[in-house]
Amino acid sequence: MLATETTGRPAFSMMELVIVMVIIGILAAIAIPRMGGGAENAKVQALQASLQEVRNRIEVYKAEHEGKIPDLQFVAQMTQYTDVLGNVSDKPAPKFLFGPYLNAIPKNPYSGLDTVRFLTSAGESGGARSVDRGWTYNVVTGEFAADCSDARLTTVEAIPLNKL
Repeated sequence: MLATETTGRPAFSMMELVIVMVIIGILAAIAIPRMGGGAENAKVQALQASLQEVRNRIEVYKAEHEGKIPDLQFVAQMTQYTDVLGNVSDKPAPKFLFGPYLNAIPKNPYSGLDTVRFLTSAGESGGARSVDRGWTYNVVTGEFAADCSDARLTTVEAIPLNKL
């Protein structure tokens, strides 16, 4: 006896329902991992944007300071007013014409920190990453990079973003 004879309307067979469930399961297996990577992609994009912004600001500093890059006063030189020699003031004055280049050092999206670890020789830039820092700044080369133990950051940082 057919389902249409007893109820007067067509019905799905058990086989059709199983096929639809299998198709939905396959689509879910494909879609869920792709959506799960959204948070990681957002961190990568935030890191790239922060690196690009700070590196661009370092280039502006360099252009305004006769080719010199910021030194061990990096945070102050990026966030306050400076003169042509790199001396810092928290207020604008006739002598302190340049800056500020950043409102604040951005937070590293992987560590959540805005601290800067200084490297003082050209050979140190590829050194070991720290777990408890936000960024590294090499005062010799002007290289600004993420300072995390996450191995994936090496690939992100390799993307050319106006390196000095």
